[in-house]
Amino acid sequence: MAFPCHVDIKVFVRAGDRSETRVREILEEHLQPAQVVSIRIKHSRHGNYHSMSCRVNALSRSELDSVFTALSNDSEILMVI
Repeated sequence: MAFPCHVDIKVFVRAGDRSETRVREILEEHLQPAQVVSIRIKHSRHGNYHSMSCRVNALSRSELDSVFTALSNDSEILMVI
């Protein structure tokens, strides 16, 4: 990858939790506001889960790694791709 570049991060959370808010908080902890390009939320068919497609502008590999690590280690987040 050549940095800076846009990267799509897919995050899965349970519906009803404050997980959507937590994902935004984690992104803002590790990135500048302008680096979070977009966040789209899709609800599962039965409404049990939400998937969040987060497009970010990563400036370096270490920055991207820290975002993935923080998201993956959070107890409210089920999966990060």
